[in-house]
Amino acid sequence: MRFKENWWRFTDSQVGDFLRTGTEGKGHPSRLAVVRLLEGMTSVLDAGCGTGVMFELLKETRPEIDYVGVDVTQKFVDAARARFPGDAARFRCQSFLTLSELGRPFDAVICRHVLEHLPDYAPSVQQLYDCVVRKLIIVFYLPPVPLRWGRRKRDEHFDKGFYTHTYDLGAFMDYLMNKLSPLPSEIRVHARQGHSDSRVKWADRENVIYEILRPQPGRG
Repeated sequence: MRFKENWWRFTDSQVGDFLRTGTEGKGHPSRLAVVRLLEGMTSVLDAGCGTGVMFELLKETRPEIDYVGVDVTQKFVDAARARFPGDAARFRCQSFLTLSELGRPFDAVICRHVLEHLPDYAPSVQQLYDCVVRKLIIVFYLPPVPLRWGRRKRDEHFDKGFYTHTYDLGAFMDYLMNKLSPLPSEIRVHARQGHSDSRVKWADRENVIYEILRPQPGRG
């Protein structure tokens, strides 16, 4: 699968501020909701970690969690390592499609504001789920909605040079419920977890969290 990855065009200043300023920083309601969903988790993979905003929040609220962050953009990984030099080894430049190279599972995997930028969510979601021991947490800022005429996705022309999609809700739920392997034991949807940055064109879109629980051995 090939996809556009234009974040490398960001200036150093843009990289430093990315998702750290304004309403999109570590106090965003969707980030705080993720922290609550990590109760009882001892390890987490932050898939699409950016410059380490979620790591900073977890370091303050759940320092006992064993954290690893991956991102496909080297500039973001470099910025995270520079910001947290004592934890630089926790951040890796890596695609979702090579997560098996990590060689380990995680209690939870977080994927926040990433799937909207992929031409197809299915391969990445399965790769993320394969790393999960207990739950996969997906956060959409462009949450799936019902689309007409059997369309699988709707292209959103917010930013030139980026994939930005809104996926069909029925197709996405069908994928989670019937095509993930192994099938989840439960899927929980947490709606209205804050809006996006008021300065952007999609500011009216609410953050929605999908909490996908993997079946546990010995549990009915």
